[in-house]
Amino acid sequence: DKLLWAKNLKVPFRSNMKLSGDHIILADQDNILYIFNKFNGQKIRFIPTEEITLKNSFINSLASNNNFVFYLNTYGSLYSISRKNFNINWFINLHQSLVTSPSNLFYSNPIINHQDKLIISTNLYLYIINSNTGSTMSKISINTTIKPIISGKNLFLVTNNNLLVCINLETGEIIYSVDINQNISDFLNTKKKSLSVKTLAIVNNDLYLFLNNSYFVKFISTGKIKSIVKLSSPPQSLPIFINESILYLDNKNKLIINN
Repeated sequence: DKLLWAKNLKVPFRSNMKLSGDHIILADQDNILYIFNKFNGQKIRFIPTEEITLKNSFINSLASNNNFVFYLNTYGSLYSISRKNFNINWFINLHQSLVTSPSNLFYSNPIINHQDKLIISTNLYLYIINSNTGSTMSKISINTTIKPIISGKNLFLVTNNNLLVCINLETGEIIYSVDINQNISDFLNTKKKSLSVKTLAIVNNDLYLFLNNSYFVKFISTGKIKSIVKLSSPPQSLPIFINESILYLDNKNKLIINN
C-alpha cells in the first residue's frame, strides 16, 4: 500500500465521513462542509454553515440516500444537499434556543435515514422529517442520548429517564412506553434500582438493552422482558453480532466472544 494524497486544512474535522460516488464529504469544527475528489484530494466545493463557539460532545452528522446528502451541524441546522451538483435542496433549524450557554447547547444523536424519512433525536425533541421536502411529519417531546433503532414501521428508543418507547413511524403514535427499571425489578422480584442503558440493538426481532455493567436485557418487540443475561465482562465498545455470538472489547481492550 502507498499514500495517494493527503490534505492539511489547518482546522480539525468534526464529523463522520460519507462517500458519494467519486467524492468524500465531511465537515470541520467550524461547521464548514467540504467535498473532495476521493482519487486526488482536490477540493470540489465547500459550504459554510452556522458556526457556534461553545461546543459539547455532539459532532456534525452526515447521512445519505440515492439522491441527497443530509448534514446536521452543531448549531442545530439540518441541510439537504444534492449528490448530483452539491446544491442545497432545503434546510431547517431544529435548535429551540437562541441562547448559547452551556446548558442550551444543541445535542443530537446521529441522523437516521429510513426510506423517505429522517429521524433526528435531539436533547429536547424527536423529529420525523420528510427527507424530500424537509417538512416535519412528527415532533415529539422525548429526549434520549442513545441512538434509536428501526424495525419495520416502528422506531424504538430509550429516554433519558429510562423508558423504553416504541413509536409508529407512519403516524407518530406512541405504541407503548415502559419503565425499564421497574420491569427489571418485577422480572427479578427485587427492589427497584436506577440502571443505566449503554446501547440498544435488535437481534432476531428481540430488543437487546446493554447496561453499563455486565448485563443485557432481552425485550420482545411488544415491550416485555424475555430474559436477563450476564456477560463474562462489561463491554467497553459497542457489541457486534455474528451468527449466534456477541463480540465486543472489554475495559482492558480484550476481544470477548459470548455465545
